[in-house]
Amino acid sequence: MSAQQLDAIRARLISLRDQRNRMVHRASEFERTAAVRVQGARAALDQARSHLAAVESEVAALRPELEALERGQPPVADEAGWRSAWQAASARLEELESVRSELQASAMEAEEVLQHALAEQEAASADQARELARLEHEIADLTREVGRLQAEQPPVEAPDPQFREVLLERLGNLESERSWISEEVAVREERLRRIGAEVAQIRSLLEIHTPDWGRSALESLLPEAASDRTPPAWKQAVLEILGTASQPLHYREIADLLAATGRGMRGRDPAETLLAALTRDADFPRVGRGVYWLKSRPLPASWKRQRADRV
Repeated sequence: MSAQQLDAIRARLISLRDQRNRMVHRASEFERTAAVRVQGARAALDQARSHLAAVESEVAALRPELEALERGQPPVADEAGWRSAWQAASARLEELESVRSELQASAMEAEEVLQHALAEQEAASADQARELARLEHEIADLTREVGRLQAEQPPVEAPDPQFREVLLERLGNLESERSWISEEVAVREERLRRIGAEVAQIRSLLEIHTPDWGRSALESLLPEAASDRTPPAWKQAVLEILGTASQPLHYREIADLLAATGRGMRGRDPAETLLAALTRDADFPRVGRGVYWLKSRPLPASWKRQRADRV
C-alpha cells in the first residue's frame, strides 16, 4: 500500500474520532436538556396529583355530611337553615366532583407527557449508543489497519518533518478527546448526584405516606440505596495511599503515586485534575497548603509537631 493510501486511512481515522467526540458532546447536551424536560413533566404531574388528593380528601369529608343531611329530618325550628345547609353541601359536592374530573384528566395528561419524555430520552440514548458503538468498531478496525500497515513500512532512515506534524496533530486530537471524556464523566457524576437526591426525597415521602402495615412491603420493593457504592477508581486508590501513609501528602505526590498504580487522573495536568477532585470531596480534608489527609484518620502527632515548629 502506498504512503498516500496510508495517509488517507489516517485522515479517515482522525475524522471518525472527531465525529465521535462531537457525538459525545451532543449526547451530554441532550442529557441535560432531557433531564430538564423530564423534571418539568414530573413536577407538573406531582402538582396535579397533589391538587387531586386535596380535592378527593375534601370530597371524602363532605360526602358523609351530605348523606347525614339527606337521611335526617329537618328541624321544625330551623327548617330553612337545614335546607340551606343541605343545598350548600350538595352544590359544593357537585363542584368538587367537577373539579376532581378535571384534575384527573390533567393528571393523566401530565403522566402521558412524562412517559413520552422518558420514552424519547430512552430512544435517543439508545440511538446514540448504537451510533457510538458503530463508530468505535470502525475506529478499532482502522486503528488495527494503520498499525499493520505501519509495521510493513520500511524503517525510517531520517526524521520526517511531515510525520512529526502528523504526530503533533494526533496528540492534539487525543488531548481533545480526553477533554471531552472528562466532561462526559463530570456530566454523568452530576446526573448520579441528582438521581440520588431525588431517590432520597421519594423515600422520605414514602416513609410519610406509607401506613405501618405496609412498611415491610415497601422495604421489599425499595431496597436501601447503595450508600456503600464502590467509589471511583481514583478515589479508592487515594484512600489506599493515604490509608498507608505515615503523614499527610502533597497532591502532586499523591498524583505520582496514582500514576504508578495505573489509576492516575486524566487531563492535561493529572495533578491539577486530582486537586480539583480532592477539593470537592469531603473525605479528603486539606491540612496544609496543597496537603491532604483522610477525614477518617486523626492527624499524626509528628505532623502536628512539624506544624507547631513552623509556626
